Amino acid sequence: MDLSGSMWAGSGSPSAVGGSPSITAASPAGTSPTIDSNASPVVSSPSATPSGPKPLSGRQLKSLLPTSATLPAGWTMKDNTESDTGDAFEDEPNPTLLNNPCTWLSTASGGTLGLGYQTAHAMEMVSDGDNESRIDLGSYFPGTAVKQLDLIRAYADKCKTYTGQDWDKKPVPHTVTVTPVPNLGDEAIDLVNTPKGPYATQEVLAVRIGDKILFLDGDNIVDRLPHIKDLAAPIAKHIKEVAP
Repeated sequence: MDLSGSMWAGSGSPSAVGGSPSITAASPAGTSPTIDSNASPVVSSPSATPSGPKPLSGRQLKSLLPTSATLPAGWTMKDNTESDTGDAFEDEPNPTLLNNPCTWLSTASGGTLGLGYQTAHAMEMVSDGDNESRIDLGSYFPGTAVKQLDLIRAYADKCKTYTGQDWDKKPVPHTVTVTPVPNLGDEAIDLVNTPKGPYATQEVLAVRIGDKILFLDGDNIVDRLPHIKDLAAPIAKHIKEVAP
């Protein structure tokens, strides 16, 4: 299963929130969703540049992600899935997440949910043998990582129930929950998007570590959701210990 082509589609390097296509369909297990190619990007005026120390670059963030040697037992790296924003730096926040329709959530990933206040980004993909998980790490100006998690909570609350469509354009109700995860980073939330019927459930775990947010994605297209909370714990601990 390649998550880059699944309902968790998202490029290795982030694009502006709202620039991803909107989803109009829930996907049967083992299939990808229908994309609305006519959906328009959400555009808004950027906010004022935050102040404070410059956040980490994508190159620096990449050095904090696990390698084949440091992944927990049972997990392996997916070849050629690593990417980062290099030394590029986005210093003008564009928190447009709430402007997106709820159906956009069906193709969202940590790479896209983390946009808005994010300044730089790195990602990779890993596998536990049965399931894959996308790992994203983003940096933020002081205080704005907290705002980003608040933005995600607000969007999930707005979209706690919505209706998508399957490939045959039949309506598919979705239920979205956000649950706090204790003892993980400085704060953590687990977002689960569950469609009614024989369709794949989607999960994004967001862990704030100071002014960085670690995201792990998963779905149960193959049998079950990956155990991303177990995977996140040692990664978050490592980042907290060694990050500049």
